[in-house]
Amino acid sequence: MGGGNGTGDGVESNTIEDTDAVTVNIRCSNGTKFTVQASLESSVESFKSVVEQKCDIPAAHQRLIYKGRILKDDQTLKSYDS
Repeated sequence: MGGGNGTGDGVESNTIEDTDAVTVNIRCSNGTKFTVQASLESSVESFKSVVEQKCDIPAAHQRLIYKGRILKDDQTLKSYDS
């Protein structure tokens, strides 16, 4: 997942015991990079909240992009696994 307009993708680095957990590498448009873990069952909206904690960009101002697609808040991360 990649970010645009100063945004990033990610989830807080808390341990996730869900079997559908993934490690996400985030690259912000300002060049910063970080890695977090996320549950694939998480909504994009909740994912943005965790990203906000890592990069100080408000969730409402984030635009998360994965494989050229802008992620929609009401979808799960798993829905983009194609």
